[in-house]
Amino acid sequence: MMLGNPQEAAIKIGIAPESALKEGLRLKSSSRVMRRLKKRRGGSEIEALAGLRRLAFGRINDALALLKDDFSESGFEHLDLFNVSEIKRVKGGGVEIKFFDRLEALEKLAELESRASDSASADSFFAALQNSARAEDC
Repeated sequence: MMLGNPQEAAIKIGIAPESALKEGLRLKSSSRVMRRLKKRRGGSEIEALAGLRRLAFGRINDALALLKDDFSESGFEHLDLFNVSEIKRVKGGGVEIKFFDRLEALEKLAELESRASDSASADSFFAALQNSARAEDC
């Protein structure tokens, strides 16, 4: 749910793929899940980290369904194409699918997480410094 994919979240908790989208959306709108999501979200940077994790580690199985000869366009609504950057039909009736670069997503993810870690370390250092100054005043 943190990655914004209720269908995938439902499948991961054991709901059958045929009913995963419907159940995932139902769960996402439940007050319990909404409270947990609200607690965990800390702004746009955390959402960016979640999106980068999804690009770096996400599945591409649904995109491969586009390559089947018998695929109909009505099936698009049930596909998770988050990792797909481009889809185009090529001459001769084929389909070309381009995915986002996983290595680039991993690099950016590592950079943002390192920056967040450094910020947390600095915050804890200043908090400790402030607490020691208060202790000396007493």
